[in-house]
Amino acid sequence: MVGAAACLSSYTGLGVVVHGSSGCWFYPSSLLKADLACTDLSADDAVMGSGDRLRTVVQAALARHPRVAVVNTCIPGIIGEDLAGLLDGLPITVVDAPGFLGGAPLGHALAIAALEPVVEPGVETVGIDGLTPLDPFFRGDLHECERLLRLAGAVPGTRYAGGPVESVRQASPVTVIANPAYASGPGERAGDLLGLDAVEATFDRLADRHPRIDPAPVVSECREADLRCRRAGDRYLARHDPPRAAILGDGARVRGAARTLELYLDADCILLGDRSGKQDPVDGRWCQADDLGPVEEGLLAAAPDLVLGSSFEERLAPGAAFVPFAPPVRGRPRLASVPLCGIEGTLSLVEAAITACSGRRKA
Repeated sequence: MVGAAACLSSYTGLGVVVHGSSGCWFYPSSLLKADLACTDLSADDAVMGSGDRLRTVVQAALARHPRVAVVNTCIPGIIGEDLAGLLDGLPITVVDAPGFLGGAPLGHALAIAALEPVVEPGVETVGIDGLTPLDPFFRGDLHECERLLRLAGAVPGTRYAGGPVESVRQASPVTVIANPAYASGPGERAGDLLGLDAVEATFDRLADRHPRIDPAPVVSECREADLRCRRAGDRYLARHDPPRAAILGDGARVRGAARTLELYLDADCILLGDRSGKQDPVDGRWCQADDLGPVEEGLLAAAPDLVLGSSFEERLAPGAAFVPFAPPVRGRPRLASVPLCGIEGTLSLVEAAITACSGRRKA
């Protein structure tokens, strides 16, 4: 439900109603700082039905928005109310995304599907997929994707999520991906932008797809960024041992960050965690990262001196240098739009890791 509400709240021209209790509304509302309405269901509503309450709240939301998305939560999902029937005749989109179905990426995907994106083959834009306002790097990733597309002569197109909601009905036929865990848009996927090697490969594929796209300026900037990272890494390694790193977050991002730290800091990435709960049966470094129990056990056993993760991992490894890498990130003001993908994302990651490790060793 939280993933769906976050996705929908990022679009202009669309109001969002959380159909559930106040508790269901409070978490995404406080996390996103977004204008979310709520039906505020009570125990009586769960027994007697919530149709009248739902229609009243939706009509109030329609006074401020041309269209409204209703996100279904656990209680009405279990009851099995016909929400579309209850709201017949109103400009609404129903997203059936109760929390018991799965995590935030699934809710995000259900929201995108409910918006019914339509690919326009003749549209010469490149969409940006794998975006969610739940991600502390959301705005930075969006800006970096748009910057690189324009640098190559492409026109940025449909966002998943963000932008006018009408843009989803004229979806770009090809997309680049900021975070594969949240990639839910339609069309052909040119690839992700997690690491300099991935950026070059993705823009080569875009050039094959669109003759007007020139990857040369992007490749040139990648080569310059590579040199900068190597020089910074060499200076660090001249004074310090390579870090022993634990990286926990969304799987593809974890793999991309591990490649980057191994390349430029000669890091020993001793613990990797995927929040989808997947564990690599071949690579023994992987742990289940969708539960704090296995994460705590993994961190205790690995004893890393550098941790990339959320505020939860920061608390579980208080003696390690820490780099914010996954939500939630608490207790730190986040004003700048820092990316994690693209060229600037790689530079930011290497800079943050060197700064964190250097500061720890000085303490």
